Amino acid sequence: MKKKNKLISYFLILLLVLLSFFGGSFYEKQKIKSSSYPTTPSIPSNQSLSVVEVSDGDTLKLSDGKTFRLYGVNAPEVKEPLFEEAKAFTENLVLGKEISFEQEENYKVDKFGRTLGYVFVDGVNLNIELVRNGFARVVLYEKRAKIKYQDELLSAEKSAKDLRLGIWRK
Repeated sequence: MKKKNKLISYFLILLLVLLSFFGGSFYEKQKIKSSSYPTTPSIPSNQSLSVVEVSDGDTLKLSDGKTFRLYGVNAPEVKEPLFEEAKAFTENLVLGKEISFEQEENYKVDKFGRTLGYVFVDGVNLNIELVRNGFARVVLYEKRAKIKYQDELLSAEKSAKDLRLGIWRK
């Protein structure tokens, strides 16, 4: 009888541990879903937007007052080598020009409230061009799904590295 009670106790402890683990995992998933980044309304595709300011190589101010951050790339920040060059490159491509953009389904706004996506001017993808010319690195997150232009971005980065352009000069 004592052995049977011990087995039942072990079984109940194991059951409790499993329920705690799976219950916690479920709670975390729900918490992540509910505590997403701030949302901004989607910009209608028929709205004409232009770039009024370039903050750095990967951050733009749009004519509607919103700040737009290029997704999947990271250009040099202030005081980092090639900051000015990356900013000038972006300015030359988009400043004062009408743009269009695409967004990832699940990553439309970052934690700072900036709109995220891929910018196009005259059919050219700014995100890819920055990387291709060595003015930005590709940024991918391990636990996220493959991004829309991942293959093109990685190919552009490899090309820039092979040609030792911009940040890959060494």
